[in-house]
Parts: sequence; C-alpha cells; structure tokens
Amino acid sequence: MAMKEAIKEGMMSERIARLRKRFSDTVPEICPERARYFTESMKRTEGEPIVLRRAKAFYEVLDKMTVFVADDELIIGNQASKPRAVPVYPEYSYEWLIEEFNGKPYHFYERPADKFYYTEAVKNEIFEIIDYWKGKTLFENLRRYLPEEYRNAWDAGVTDTTWVSICGFGNIIPDYRWVLEEGLNGVIRKAKEELGKLNLAEPGAVKKKWFLEAVIIGNEAVINFANRLSKHCLELAEKENNPTRKEELLEMARISRKVPAEGATTFWEALQSVWIILLTVHLESNGHAISLGRFDQYLYPYYRSDIEAGRLTEAEALELIEAFYIKTNELNKIRSWADTSVFTGYHMAINLTIGGLTPEGKDATNELTHLSLEACRELRLPTPSVSLQVSKVTTDELLDKALQVIQEHGGGQPALYNAEAFIEALKVLGIREEDLYNYAQDGCIEATIPGKWDFAAKGAWLNVAKILELTLYGGKDPLTGKQLYKTEGTLETFGSMEELMDSFRKQLHHYIEMSVALDHMNDEFHRMMDLNAFRSSLIHDSIERGLDLIEGGSIYSADGAPVVGVMTAADGLAAIEQLVFKEKRITGKQLLHALKTNFQDDSTDPTGDEIRQLLLRAPKFGNDDDRADKYAVEITDTIGYNYRYKFKNSRYGKGPVPGSYALSLSSVTGNAAYGRFVGATPDGRYAGKPVNNGISPSNGAEKEGPTGVINSVGKLPSKWFQKGAILNLRLASGVLKTEEGRKRAMGLVRTLFDKMGVHIQFNVVDTEVLLDAMKHPDEYQDLLVRVAGYSAYFVPLDEDLKWDIITRSLFDL
Repeated sequence: MAMKEAIKEGMMSERIARLRKRFSDTVPEICPERARYFTESMKRTEGEPIVLRRAKAFYEVLDKMTVFVADDELIIGNQASKPRAVPVYPEYSYEWLIEEFNGKPYHFYERPADKFYYTEAVKNEIFEIIDYWKGKTLFENLRRYLPEEYRNAWDAGVTDTTWVSICGFGNIIPDYRWVLEEGLNGVIRKAKEELGKLNLAEPGAVKKKWFLEAVIIGNEAVINFANRLSKHCLELAEKENNPTRKEELLEMARISRKVPAEGATTFWEALQSVWIILLTVHLESNGHAISLGRFDQYLYPYYRSDIEAGRLTEAEALELIEAFYIKTNELNKIRSWADTSVFTGYHMAINLTIGGLTPEGKDATNELTHLSLEACRELRLPTPSVSLQVSKVTTDELLDKALQVIQEHGGGQPALYNAEAFIEALKVLGIREEDLYNYAQDGCIEATIPGKWDFAAKGAWLNVAKILELTLYGGKDPLTGKQLYKTEGTLETFGSMEELMDSFRKQLHHYIEMSVALDHMNDEFHRMMDLNAFRSSLIHDSIERGLDLIEGGSIYSADGAPVVGVMTAADGLAAIEQLVFKEKRITGKQLLHALKTNFQDDSTDPTGDEIRQLLLRAPKFGNDDDRADKYAVEITDTIGYNYRYKFKNSRYGKGPVPGSYALSLSSVTGNAAYGRFVGATPDGRYAGKPVNNGISPSNGAEKEGPTGVINSVGKLPSKWFQKGAILNLRLASGVLKTEEGRKRAMGLVRTLFDKMGVHIQFNVVDTEVLLDAMKHPDEYQDLLVRVAGYSAYFVPLDEDLKWDIITRSLFDL
C-alpha cells in the first residue's frame, strides 16, 4: 500500500483534514471548458444522428478538458478546470444564463444562496458559445410547443417540468458491480457482440447500430480520460521530491491505467473505478441524483480480500473512503435561480446506501457498513447522502451507532429507510423477487434497482396546495387572475363538504393528467435531442435492445416527480369541514375573503386575524386526528393509485416494467419554492409561505408530540411510495447524546417502521444555534442541517428556507 502517512485510531488523518479544509475553502466558479469543446464538436457533426453526435462530443470533452491531481489526493479525476467549478450545458437551456450574467434576478455571485464566481473572460466566452444554441435548445423548443393551457398552469406553479427540461435526466444508479468485475472493456465487448448480430435489412437495425456505435465511443472516451489521468500522475511523479508522495502518484498512475478499463482487484482500484464512473456519468449530461447504490455490498469483496492478504488496514480503508467522500462533494451543478430555489444548497443528491438485507432476508451489515458510517461521522460533509436501510433484523447496536453518527454529523446523516416497506412498494410495481432485496436509495429518497432502472425520479411537479386554492376559486388563479381549468362553485357558493370535495377531486385529476402529458412532451424532446449512450450502456438491457434509456432500454421504469403541499391541503380541507360546515363558526364567504386579503382585513367581523386563529386551532395532520388525517390519506391514495394504474409513461410497451408512474413525496426545497405561488390557505398559512415538506406536518402543527406524528404518518398508504416520502423530525440537541435518549429515538423509529412508514430523518440542531447562525453567519460556516432528502450548510441557504427549518417543531423525547 502506497499510503504511508500515520493514521491514528478514531481520528481523521492529517491528509484528510487538509483535503477537507481545501474543499471548504474553495469557492465554486463557472468553467467554460465543457461548453466550449462540446459545442465545437456539435458544430462539426451537424446532420449526423443525435446519439452519435453527443457521443463524439462527450469524447472530445473528456479528451481536451483540463485534468489535474491535487496534493494529498488518493482518488483522482475532476469535473471541471478547478475543484468545485461547474461545467455549462447550453444545449438544454441558456436564457437564464444570459439573464443572471446580467444580474436578473441576481448576478451569480450575488445570489441569496448557491453563489458562483467567474471572470469577465469566462462570461464573454459563454455568451459566444450561446449564440450557436439560440433556437436549438431543448427547453425553448418544449415551451414553444406547449398548449397555452399547459403554459398557464406551469407559470401559475400548478405543475411544471423545469427541473428535467432545462437540464438532462439524472436519478440513476449504474451497474457498478459489473464495471468492477469486467471493466468498461467488458461493456465494449458486449456492444460489439450485439453489433455483430445485427441484420441491417431488418426494421430498426440501423438505429440500433448507431446507438451501439455510440456506446463504444462513450466507453472509449472514459477509458481515454482515465489514461490521461494516469499520464498526468506520471508527469507529477517525475517532479515529486517527497518519496512517499512519489510512490502514491506512481500507484495512482498504475490504477488509472487499469480501471475502469478493466475489472478491479484491490479496494483502492475499486473505489477509483466507481469514482470515474460517477464523475463521467455526471459529465455526459448534467442530470443530478446519480447515485452510488449499495456501497458496502459491491465493494466488500475487494475490502475483504485486501484485509486478508495484508495489503490494507482498516485505518487505510477508512482514509480511502473519506478521500472518496470528499471527491463527491466536488461534483457541482449550476442551475437557474428559479430551479435553485427548488434544490438549494449546491444540491447533487448523490445517495450512498448501506445496510439492508441479503437475498435470503438476513442482515447485510458488514465492516464496510461501519466504516461508511465512521467516514460520515468524521467528515461532517453534505455529500454523499448516506442512507441506512433498516429492517426487522437490523441490530439495535447498528441503529444505536447510526443515531450517534446523526448526532455528531449534525446534518441528519444517515437518514433511515424502512427496507421492508420499500420492498412492498416495489412489489406493487411488479419488480422481480430476485431484485427486491438489492434495491438501493437514489437521489433524495427514491428506491431503485441498481443497473436495471432508468430514472428513479422524473416528471412534472404537482402542487396540491395550489390545486386546492384553484378549487376554492372555481379554477381561477387569484394571483394572476387567469381562468385555468374551470369547475363548478367556489368556497363562497359550496353548499356542503361533498360539493367542495367533488370539485377538488376533478381539479386534482385534471392536473394529475396534465402532469403526465407534460412528462410525455418533455420525453419526446429528450428523444430527439438528448440521447446519452454511455450512461445507458451501464443500465441493463440498453445494449441488448439497442436503445437509450429514454427510448426504453432499461429493465424497470416508473416515472414520477415530487408532489408538494399534500398536508397543507389536507389541513385546509379539515379546517373548512370543521369550521364552515360542521361548527358553522364562519361562512365560506367570510373565509374566502380572509384568504383573498391574507388575513389582513381588520374591518370584518370576525377579523382576518381572528379567522386565522380559528384555522390554526382546527384539526391538523400530525396529531393522530382522523379529521385531518383522512384527507391526507385520500389525496395520497388518489394520486398513488392513478399514477400506478391509470397512466403509462413514454416507455410503456417498449420493454421496461411496469412503464407507469409512482408517487413521490420528496419535495426537496420545493415546499418553499412552490409555496410562493400559493396565496393564503385555509389551514392558517400566510400567502407565499412554504407549504409542508414531504409528508411532514406543516410547521408548528404537531401538538401531540412525535407519537402523534408517527401515528398520522402510519395511516398513509406507503405501498405507493416507491419514490419516497420524506419525514423530518427535529430533536433537541441533547437527546441522541445519551444512551437513554437514543433508546427512545430507536423506539420511535421501530414504531414508525412497524406501521410501514418508509423514512425518517433527524435534525439535531437547537433553535438557539440556528438563530445565532442567522445573526453571526461567519461563526457558523461549517453548520450542517438536514434540508429535505439531503444535507446542506445552513449559512448559504436563502432566508425563506432557513426560517422553514427553524420553525419546524422541536421535540425533546
């Protein structure tokens, strides 16, 4: 083993401390290299099939972009010309780049969150590159061909597909195990075998030929990139005076010549191979949530072999894992400010799964499970998003350790997932029995089958709180005055709760259908303009079928984007039923006026604020109160059932199973972003404020403690939750510091999971600390919090999101 620096038991090594500090001290910049080389290639290949054009451009980017190896690095390979710098993808969209370079709504370096820096020369070069793409991008063409009704609903914040039309698709887990066993040369051999079987006289064979040729080009591009890194290590080694570092550089040169071209033999080789695949899939298109799968399972044979052969110590393995973790934090993405407001915190959603079950239903925990947790504890970084699958056979000892790590990490990692509940949700989608136990978390929270599923999350967002608001106004958007989908009646005229619910159900079904149609339209443009053969080649059965993922190459496929504001809507419906129709404390007319005036009209009797106080005291989800919970159950059941059985995705009938949709209640920071589109709501929420996050109760609604929350959540139909359902819980900072506190928290987790709840995550930062960080941000640059399905540094978040986190209920078990 080349690593010689002393590693003390239970302490971060000096090397890792330096690497971590360097990352923390580096400001994100905008890099033009990828846009430059990609665009130059695309200009030369006009008229060729898009799959070949993009493969050739991918090769050119990896062949010409800057490569570097920083001091102390053990895992190597870079996304852009500097650490944390972001590449630009003008082929998807450019309008927001022009606007934000010109300061609308902010200059990139003046944003309230997720700032990026650049030189005037970089700005000018990107403007020159953009000129070629005007009229050619995916986003502008999608928007151009949308029906007016769809554009109006999009602009009103009811349903939109911005996140997967201004950029590429993500949310995949490549087959890392296959790459570790056979290398990319194995992928190339398979593509060549399929090419040899083609009869070009058969229908569709020519298109398959183009795809398979693109697969070969893409995989050769990555091998060439690794060879460039190897050559660079040799060049650095020639100049290196430190004999220890020289040995490391020579070893990294050897490793990069070998992997990912060939299979891995050692643990170091395996980690480097996984990193290059993760990095280059990100580089091919700028989708996020490209994740790592069951990290402790597919890497374990290499770890065990090295340990038994004496090539590796546990401390050296931990240092390698930590070096790997730090590299994942360098991956970055620049989004429009509108999109950033949904994914705030330099969010990449790179999920890493540990624990879970074996195919025999036994506990899959091994030494790497513990080392992965230890790396999470020591580093205290946002990425990767470590996810522990907990089952009935998971030991209390492991769960106790995980709770200790959550306390020390501070940012809610590891998040805890119910293995049995997700397996049941996957069964509903028709996943084969032999694949169920190998599922992994992807992105924020979704369950997927590594190497066999196309996009674990993809589609048009659905804002249920907005849909309720439209129902109350007869389909007219009170913020814009535009008449959208019209239904009979308004809150002023509804004669009964049944009439209101009939109208709400019609509105809900209409926008569910529209969200599916939007997704189909977006898919068509991706098929025309955005085929990516490299990532597709790492998902079965794309090579055998000769199809890109968006064309139907995968074994499994079920689309679905986040649904936001379900509990806000449920609480609103419960308040209307209780106060207007049952107790008759206020009329529908009075309530509608209070909503229109944001509870600010003091001239009415009762006043706007008095009405709001009544609403705040009405039944709320999160208190084990069926008066509110029943509406949350109905809404989730309606959307889940319709997505699964009533609608088909664009790959239906082309090979993937089931070819449907699935419900996602992972709202990322969309609860704040989409809340800005929603006026005052009948749960007492002010206009423009965040709606509830995931399946968490609305902030401040929980009056019966964590038990009330668990009991309400346990009523939800989790069989529809393949794409996850985020439950945030804030604990006082002292709870997990004691054995007794951890036992109580463990009991809470076990109770939730016995009720088939799919997920829970804990924030452990006290309100006083968060408020002080608002006042003295320079003193809290390293403060981590759990935002949604991911962790982020608190200080760079925008104000609305900070307050959303602060106002979550704090529990002292």
